[in-house]
Amino acid sequence: MGAWLLKPRMLSRNKMTFLLLCLIVSTLFYAFLNGHHIEADFVDQSPPNKPARVFNRAMQSFVTDHPELSKSGELNQNAEQSENGNENQSFNVVRTEEPNKETVSRLLHQVDQGSDDPNAVPFMLVTGERSSPCVTSHGSNVMMKTYKNKVDYCNLHGCKVWYALEIWQKGFVGTWVRYPLLLRLMKANPSVTWFMWMDSDAIFTDFNFSIPFERYNGWNKNMVVPGFWEKVYGENPDWIGLNAGVFLIRNCEWSHKFLEKWIEFGAPENIQTAKAALNTVLKSRPQEWDPDDQSVLVYLLNTNRKESEENVFLEASYSLHGYFEYIVDEFEDILVGKAKWPFVTHFCGCNFCGGKNTTDRCTKGFERAFNFADNQLLRLVGLRHSSLSSSSTLETVVG
Repeated sequence: MGAWLLKPRMLSRNKMTFLLLCLIVSTLFYAFLNGHHIEADFVDQSPPNKPARVFNRAMQSFVTDHPELSKSGELNQNAEQSENGNENQSFNVVRTEEPNKETVSRLLHQVDQGSDDPNAVPFMLVTGERSSPCVTSHGSNVMMKTYKNKVDYCNLHGCKVWYALEIWQKGFVGTWVRYPLLLRLMKANPSVTWFMWMDSDAIFTDFNFSIPFERYNGWNKNMVVPGFWEKVYGENPDWIGLNAGVFLIRNCEWSHKFLEKWIEFGAPENIQTAKAALNTVLKSRPQEWDPDDQSVLVYLLNTNRKESEENVFLEASYSLHGYFEYIVDEFEDILVGKAKWPFVTHFCGCNFCGGKNTTDRCTKGFERAFNFADNQLLRLVGLRHSSLSSSSTLETVVG
């Protein structure tokens, strides 16, 4: 008898079907007896609490990316409370001292963007640096911090970061690297509506601010650049009438064609032709310079004004590009409401990685700006930098 039981036997198809049905029926019956609806395991039947859901994901990502904070503060992992509770349900962080409620409220204001689709991306932030090592260790440290800053902002606002080290098209180096990169990324990601280019030496310094894409969509704008109308479209256009180190661009056919025109001016074989064209329009620009991407952008907008004004918005209502010299001494005043919060602080001209022109003003200013921004994240877990001048020491926030 035992030998018969151990002998391999083949079941007919009908018997296998019968056994499978019995298994399914018994499982359903067991679930019914225990008062458990199977669909509740994978379908959220409760009213969505979208801000809590998005912030819970953001904070989980934040703590994961900052393991050094796990000992002093951690998330309350009660998913049912934060996902399904009252829409006024606040997040919980275990800490010794509670942060100021007004500060937390400001940081969380409009943190939820985009659609109800958890996979939706409000925009893709594209940035990068050269692939070779920085000249100094300090330069490498600054690049690490600028990258962390961008990741932290996107953890709160739902954007994705693409960090490039490679040259994506032969002959395009320096600031010209970004345009073939952007064009390829946009075509490869048709579901992403907006892209943001941000230089590696620029950082977010207002983590509460959400880019007003709805406003730009309502105006049917395809590109947003920090700049001034009279400096771009006036009688004497200025090559520094805008800044090409930070800009927004919609993923559409117009933008693709515009990028292709922009790229043509940076092609090695077009240098002399492009230089001559720029020199006829931009008199303030040194005539001996080879074509730079920012001057080309001013030229393209100025020489095709009607189409440009329809599609490109020159943003001056907030600091999409804030020059660091006017900002880094104002942080104490900003905190007490005496100065405007800068969305982006840009250290253009400092050349941290290359080691050239990196003055004491650049290094100390960057440290203050980075710590000012980082404090806005650390405050969520009850911490802050003890001084804006040093990143090495953290202290507990009181009150």
